[in-house]
Amino acid sequence: MMEEMHSVEEVYSTEKVHSTEKVHSAEENYDLSEYVDRLYSAAVKKTRDSQTAEDIAQETLLAAISQLSRGKKPDNLWAWLLTILSNKYCDWLREKYNRPQVSFEEYPFEIAEESEEEEDSAEKLEAIRRELGYLARIHREVMIRFYMHGHTAERIAGELRIPLGTVKSRLNIGRQHIRKGVADMENYTKQSYEPDILCIACAGGEGLHHEPFSLVPDSDKLAQSILLLAWPRPLTETELAKALGVPAAFVEPVVEKLSRGELMKRTEGGKVYTDFIIYTDRERKATFERQLAIVEKHFRLFWEEAERGLKELRETPWYQRQTEHARTKLELHFCVKILMNAQILVRDEVTGAMPYSEYPYRKDGGRWIAMGMQYPAGYRREDDAEFWKYGINGEAGFVQKNFRDARYLEMRDYGTSFGRCPDYEQAYYYVKWFYELWEEVSAEESAVGFRVLQDADSLIEQGFLRREDTLKLDIPVLVRAEYQEECSLVSEYAGKTASRIRDVLLPVFESGYVSLPSHLKSVPKWQQYMFCGDSVPMMVIYKAREKGLFMNGVDYPVPASLLIYEKE
Repeated sequence: MMEEMHSVEEVYSTEKVHSTEKVHSAEENYDLSEYVDRLYSAAVKKTRDSQTAEDIAQETLLAAISQLSRGKKPDNLWAWLLTILSNKYCDWLREKYNRPQVSFEEYPFEIAEESEEEEDSAEKLEAIRRELGYLARIHREVMIRFYMHGHTAERIAGELRIPLGTVKSRLNIGRQHIRKGVADMENYTKQSYEPDILCIACAGGEGLHHEPFSLVPDSDKLAQSILLLAWPRPLTETELAKALGVPAAFVEPVVEKLSRGELMKRTEGGKVYTDFIIYTDRERKATFERQLAIVEKHFRLFWEEAERGLKELRETPWYQRQTEHARTKLELHFCVKILMNAQILVRDEVTGAMPYSEYPYRKDGGRWIAMGMQYPAGYRREDDAEFWKYGINGEAGFVQKNFRDARYLEMRDYGTSFGRCPDYEQAYYYVKWFYELWEEVSAEESAVGFRVLQDADSLIEQGFLRREDTLKLDIPVLVRAEYQEECSLVSEYAGKTASRIRDVLLPVFESGYVSLPSHLKSVPKWQQYMFCGDSVPMMVIYKAREKGLFMNGVDYPVPASLLIYEKE
């Protein structure tokens, strides 16, 4: 390929020298050599094809030489050359499309003869091309077929199986949009040049391919931007394309993917909208200071039942057999679960409870309800450390069945500032590895892949593993029946805690909800109130630690995680 490209350069170089020699022999007063590269550049801007541009530039020079040799004396040599170039370009278009020359009204992509303001004209031509890209598919496809491929309206109607009048109507609408777009130029939203960030979360069980997370990966700024723009109100694909400065042809498949994935819906009028709740930074923090003040003032109401529950937990045989580190992690999981469930019980008085059985079944095999977190461009969690200190991920469960001699394996995990799973996408594989480590399966006999083994350092750093002579599991391990005992204890003490905190926490839920756009009907009510008490559990735990009542002297990472198993 490199040799072929080189030969083309040599051919073009030879043509330029040959043309220049003709110029000097024909008319010594006009030296066209300085215009050769400029003419080629102008032709490239028109044709967007280097080979065609070479031909048109060469024909322009030959025509100029011919006229100069017959006595032509242009006042402005460059403007005159551009006029010849434009005529040659029009000849090329007519030959390409096999059509008679048309007016600007019918052919909006043609530009007038260029003058010394060549760059300005090129910008207008580029604007026309961009406007063509922004058109909705039904108008864009007929415009491209008619103007770019030279198809007749009758042929287009036949191939698209639509009436001839519809083709003409779409051509007319397309021309109007392009003229208006070029006249107005672009009016991009901030999302096009400094895009906010959208992180997807969900409640329930994710799909077979990790939906909804896999539908909007962190690297997919276009999908994130489309969802953010279509959240306040429904928009057409063209409106989305205009707002983002991206051709509609790129927007449409993303909208289609998000619609198939049930993150977007379409109105009867054909517009699309984001079909889940998105929280802004302001909404997440709306009641944050009130929560802090309530915990500070009423700490004993929140903590006393959890403290009683801890005493009972510590008497169980399955707690006592754990290592020191594992006991601390089991206690954290236990307390977080009590406090989280207690504040949810209070919230349910306002929103009504939504059991998992009411979560919608999804096409991807999951049973989830999505939510989104919006962050400004350049956002850094470390700059907002005080808020995230009390952040908590809802309890996640990662299940594997029939692995080695275990019929059931599961990891339960709350992500907190004390420790969190380093990679939730890998968590299903971590479950297998954790069980192997607990069963002391050698690395040579391990059934997990090398990718998982590479995460050892991160898992040690987050407190899931420890390194002795060999790697050891460093989180509590419970038989499934023992975990159910823990759940029963949690339920008992969460109910008692909810009764004690109800009167002080209920006013926060009654005033801190998130308003929804009027067109959005599928969001469950509890999501509007999710952040009203979400920081309370970790606020209580930090306060207990500050008072020396919990995790006293702990200086190692403490993930609130359990490994649960059941053998045949």
